Amino acid sequence: MEDIKARLRRVLVESLELEREPETIPDKDLVATLGLNSLNTIEFLIWVESEFGVEITDEDLSVRLIDDLDQLAGYVAARQTGAVPAVGQA
Repeated sequence: MEDIKARLRRVLVESLELEREPETIPDKDLVATLGLNSLNTIEFLIWVESEFGVEITDEDLSVRLIDDLDQLAGYVAARQTGAVPAVGQA
């Protein structure tokens, strides 16, 4: 899971062209900490889908998924194995 989180941090920095090191991205409160809006969160999630070869379904899109790296990493891991995680339970 830590590998997925490290990759998510890198993708977040690259996709949004953030001027900070991936290691400085927190695990939680990403929306407030990074000032994310709906446009750049969608861009980030498109990069996540490409990086990990997964599809994030419309039903699973939520602030909770985007705001918490543990939640998103669990979701990505489950999607990679073919499981269909419920957001909030990944």
